[in-house]
Amino acid sequence: MNRRAMLATTTTAVATTLLGSTAATATPAPAGRVTEGLRLRSRLLRQDVRYSLYLPPGHRPGRRYPVLYLLHGLIGDDTEWPGLGLGPIADRAIASGALPPTVVVMPDARRDPTRPPTEQAQTYYMDDADGSFRYAEMVVRELLPGVEARHGAGGSAARRAIGGESMGGFGALSFAFGHPGLFSAAFGLSVGHRTDAQVVALPQAEFDWRYAKAWGAGLVGQARLNDRYRRWNLLDMIARTPAEALSRTAYFLDCGSYDGFFEGNADLHLALTAKAVPHRFMAREGAHEWDYWTSGLPAALEAVGTAFAQAAAGR
Repeated sequence: MNRRAMLATTTTAVATTLLGSTAATATPAPAGRVTEGLRLRSRLLRQDVRYSLYLPPGHRPGRRYPVLYLLHGLIGDDTEWPGLGLGPIADRAIASGALPPTVVVMPDARRDPTRPPTEQAQTYYMDDADGSFRYAEMVVRELLPGVEARHGAGGSAARRAIGGESMGGFGALSFAFGHPGLFSAAFGLSVGHRTDAQVVALPQAEFDWRYAKAWGAGLVGQARLNDRYRRWNLLDMIARTPAEALSRTAYFLDCGSYDGFFEGNADLHLALTAKAVPHRFMAREGAHEWDYWTSGLPAALEAVGTAFAQAAAGR
């Protein structure tokens, strides 16, 4: 049995148990409130950054809540998760006790919020190589403190988590690995992490659309695996960060056994395991698609809730 088949087989039972524990009850859960089109001024980017906001049921101004930053995928924006059921999924997680009442912030990672993502170079939640558009720096220096002060959320690592799907999963882990201890939990659903061979094999137009701004334009073959690539590559982040620092965050990874990113996700699991960094990795039957991510989000929220509880207890 090859590594891919072995990992899929040994984790499917775990996935089934976790998803069953977060199933909705017959009684409708109290509803939170989602607001789209909010904006935060960024001095680093010299423009407004759009974001959507979920406030939990019974939200009271003046009370400080935990916060989850939920990142969208490659051709999405800040309305992606709300449009695909974030509100009801979070409502049920809170009603069941799997997640404490939590504010969810969903930022827009597009360079230009007035243009479709297919018509502009992607950020992949990274900084540009030439420093002209520093999205990652903006998130840490401006978005986190700005929205947390505005909405009475977070305020410390014990009350802050991050997650996302595909490109958003890549971003979530890059923030968590790159800033150990900034988040109590980080999760990635079908993390958009490519192996070196997959990066080298990308068609030129695909590579340039996704990565040229961060790693360099027009790169071909092995030249793509340059210092900038190594700066942002998730495996390299794990390798150069002490295990003790990585272990300050609880990690949850979930990738479909038929997903083109499965090998890359399995490599992340194996790298964390080799460094004895506590984490959870699971695979279910499924591909790189929204049905997989929405069905996996309840277990990811449960993992976040567990991390918040452990942080509050000082463990």
